Amino acid sequence: MAFDQIPIGKFSLITRLSQKALRLYDERGLLVPEVKDLCTGYRYYAGTQIARGVSIKTLCGLGFPLGEIDRLLVAKDTHDTATIRELFSKRRREIRSEVHRLQHIEEILENEDTSLDLMYMTQNEPLIKDVPSQRIVGKKGTGSYSETISRLMSDLCGQIFSCENQKNGLHVTGPFMTLYYDCEYREKDAMMECAAPISGRMVLSDPVMDVRTLPGGKCLTLIHKGPYANLHEAWSRIGAYAEQHNFVSTGLHREVYLNDPNDVSDEELLTELQILQIPVEAAAPGPAGI
Repeated sequence: MAFDQIPIGKFSLITRLSQKALRLYDERGLLVPEVKDLCTGYRYYAGTQIARGVSIKTLCGLGFPLGEIDRLLVAKDTHDTATIRELFSKRRREIRSEVHRLQHIEEILENEDTSLDLMYMTQNEPLIKDVPSQRIVGKKGTGSYSETISRLMSDLCGQIFSCENQKNGLHVTGPFMTLYYDCEYREKDAMMECAAPISGRMVLSDPVMDVRTLPGGKCLTLIHKGPYANLHEAWSRIGAYAEQHNFVSTGLHREVYLNDPNDVSDEELLTELQILQIPVEAAAPGPAGI
C-alpha cells in the first residue's frame, strides 16, 4: 500500500478519528481525502494528512467546534498567532463558565435539604412564549419596592373586592402582577404598577387607578420558587440570559404571582418573571414594516 493511498479504515486507525467523523470532515472541507475513487466511492488519504487529522482530533478533545478548528488550522499554516491566541482565550472563558455552572450544580446536590422541585426551579432555563393581551385594572406608585408593592396591592384588592364591584359580578381572571417602569434598579424612587386581570364591569372610586388592555407578545420568562426577597437573583439570571442571547426589551418587565402568599409558605411561592422580548436580529424593520 502506497503511503499516499491510505484507505479510510486505515487512516481512521492511525488518527483515532471514526470513519463517520472523517466523512463529515470531508463534507465540511476540513480534511478532504487526497483521492476519491469515482467508481467505488472509496476515500484515500496521503501520509502528509496524518498530522492534520491528529490536530483535528486534539482540538475536538479540547472542545473546539468545527468552525473554530478550521480557523485554527488556517492560522497555524499562516503563522497567525493573534487568531490562535484569540480562540484559545475564548475557549478558556467558556471552560471557566462551565466549571462555575458545574460547581453550582455540585453545591445543590451536596445540600441535604434540596428537593426535586427546588432543583428544577434553580436550574431551569428561561423560556420564550407568547403572552396574550389582558384587560387589567392597575394602580401606579413610586417608592421602595417592597413597601410600594404592599401598599398598591392593598389598595387594588380593596377596590376589586368592594361590595359594589362584587355586586356587579367583577371577576379576577388570573394572577396579580407588578409592572416595572424603570430601565434600572432604583433604591427609593422606583416607579411600578400593581395590576390584576379582570372581567366584568368595574366601578373605580380611586382616581389613580385605571382599566385598560395590557399588550401581549413574545415574552422571555423564568419561574422563581421561593421568597420574594430572593427575586433579585432570578432577575439577574433572566437579565444575563437576555444579554447573552441578544434580546431587546419591547415592553415593561413583569412579575406575575402564581400563588397566594396567604395560602403557602415563603419557600413555596412561585413567581413568573416576564420580559417582552424580540431577538435583536428581528428588531430591524423588514418588508412591509414587519
